[in-house]
Amino acid sequence: MDKYFKSKLCHSKSLSGLVLQATANQKPLMELTESQKEKLKTVAGITLALIAAAGTITVAAIAPNILQAVAKIHKQTKKSKLSFKEKRIKTAHTFYYLKRYNLIQLRSSPKGLIATLTDRGKKHLEKLSFNTLQIPREKKWDGKWWLIAADIPTKEYRWAADLFRSKIKQMQLFPLQRTMWFYPYNPAREIEFLANHYGIGQYVTTMEVSRLDKDDERKLKKYFNL
Repeated sequence: MDKYFKSKLCHSKSLSGLVLQATANQKPLMELTESQKEKLKTVAGITLALIAAAGTITVAAIAPNILQAVAKIHKQTKKSKLSFKEKRIKTAHTFYYLKRYNLIQLRSSPKGLIATLTDRGKKHLEKLSFNTLQIPREKKWDGKWWLIAADIPTKEYRWAADLFRSKIKQMQLFPLQRTMWFYPYNPAREIEFLANHYGIGQYVTTMEVSRLDKDDERKLKKYFNL
């Protein structure tokens, strides 16, 4: 353990001990998809997402997943492997960091150390999720299309409408018209999150489309390389 970890963890000896004890089990009990992990990029982001998915959860239940994330991210950046002991130390430091900056709350219980997000943690995760928001692509396309229609009152919501369109463009949806976009995979969750973020959820609709004009479908297939 380097001097930084020693100095930080010694101020929370009981916390680090409980976290290290929780990481003894290496079998993951909860999972994020590989695409979700890739979007979140950091161990702290993945940890927040796992806690948010459960609402309230023991550290022992998510520690194995965090050990995996620590190893993967370290390998991507340092091109080397960590020992199991090193992974456990870095996992303990992640919980210390999140608690220190009031992103999570930790409390003891008969089941072990319990983790929940604070309001600040929820806002941090929402911002992180927004910045990395993408619609996942399935391995196999089912031949159906998804339409996103936005009938936004521009006088009242011009700023939000412009930002919504900008983000939609960044997410690489196909703009068939100014207020209509298409995507070959279900974008409902991501679009709902985006529209609510800008306060225009009531003006945005997502629906599945089974048939399209042949010329339009040809354009879409070419755009999405289907």
